[in-house]
Amino acid sequence: MRSDAEPTAVQTAVPDEGLLKYLVYTSTPTRQMVPEDFESILRTARHRNRRVGITGILLFRDDCFIQFLEGPPAEIDALLDDIIADERHHHLRVILTETTVDRSFPDWRMGFGTPGAHEPAGPPDERDSFNDLAAGADGGTVRRAADDVSTWFKAKEHSAAS
Repeated sequence: MRSDAEPTAVQTAVPDEGLLKYLVYTSTPTRQMVPEDFESILRTARHRNRRVGITGILLFRDDCFIQFLEGPPAEIDALLDDIIADERHHHLRVILTETTVDRSFPDWRMGFGTPGAHEPAGPPDERDSFNDLAAGADGGTVRRAADDVSTWFKAKEHSAAS
């Protein structure tokens, strides 16, 4: 996995946030993605997200994006509109949206990973949660897979930092 996570030292950008929107979507690139595409996406996302209080991660594997976003509901809605209009991908499907008071990715203005096909994203010796999300399974499976991928990403980042 390649990780370009950008940990934030202090969460002071959006004090006393209240309810947050947590959203997970999948999409397909419209063309072959090259490293410069990812660099551009991440540079833009990290700049905007820092300014508006959004955190999350972006994963890419087998011509599939899966992005986890969390932040103020109006900012998430505005960002989703911009993502839908982005010509680099299509077939966007929101597979999970809910409100929360706790962030799953408080340390990432936009973490990034490219789990390999032989590196299941989820608990060891179980199903591949990335595939569960990409397939857009039923609500319970999507929620469990989102939690699994979230835990997996944080564990990978922690072990890479050690």
